[in-house]
Amino acid sequence: MKIALLQLNSTVGAFAANRQKLVSGYLAACAQGAEFVLAPELFLCGYPPRDLLQRSDFIEANLAALAETSRQVGPVPLCVGFVDRNPVRPGRGLRNSAAVLHNGATVWRTHKSLLPTYDVFDEDRYFESAQSITPYAFQGHQLGITICEDIWNDEDFWPERLYRRDPVKELINQGADILINLSASPWWDRKEQTRLAMLQRIARDERVPLVQVNLVGANDELIFDGHSVALNAQGELLARGPGFREEILVVDLSAPPPQQFGIIPRQGGTNPWRAHLGHS
Repeated sequence: MKIALLQLNSTVGAFAANRQKLVSGYLAACAQGAEFVLAPELFLCGYPPRDLLQRSDFIEANLAALAETSRQVGPVPLCVGFVDRNPVRPGRGLRNSAAVLHNGATVWRTHKSLLPTYDVFDEDRYFESAQSITPYAFQGHQLGITICEDIWNDEDFWPERLYRRDPVKELINQGADILINLSASPWWDRKEQTRLAMLQRIARDERVPLVQVNLVGANDELIFDGHSVALNAQGELLARGPGFREEILVVDLSAPPPQQFGIIPRQGGTNPWRAHLGHS
């Protein structure tokens, strides 16, 4: 399968500009032969939206942007992050969500399970977490779609975990054979190394290809570094986005690793990044 990663920069509240950039990237990816296209976490509204989430007009504009985007999506599906309403009570009124758009309609939705509420994150203040998740069936594959923090709780990588659940394991146990992660993962010094090492560990342990598309740019006090990746089932790099720059990557998950990456060695011994906890 050829998957496109739209490593793009969105702006908080700039719905029309974000949507136009998204559709432009989608069409460019389709022209390059993509069969499934990915965009980052909460791309349509921008990340982090913070207390703008308490404005009903902000939520409505975000949902209108999703509907308008869906009308411009054809036979190649697009998976993008947005804010969804949560009709279930008791519970918070919103969800951090991802939608699959296909042939002019929103055909599938999933919600973020692990809501970071520490350091620069305060998602539990606004969002209700997903109580269950399932893979999305596409072209004979079961796509395990997760959102940012959902992939940051692997018990084999982190010595102390912040959550009881592991959404990745839940999806693998339901037959997911490709793992997908939509992220708005802020940067700190060498964060891209931590992220890559963790994702490689997950791909190798679960023996499935893994792709992560990460936001790039800056909003509020946060900087997003990109460095989106595609890994095969051995944890070898198939493609990697640049740092701090927009890029569209179209990756054939069945292709051998490019020679420029070579073989990524298995991490052994002491993990130098284990001092960090969580941190999507």
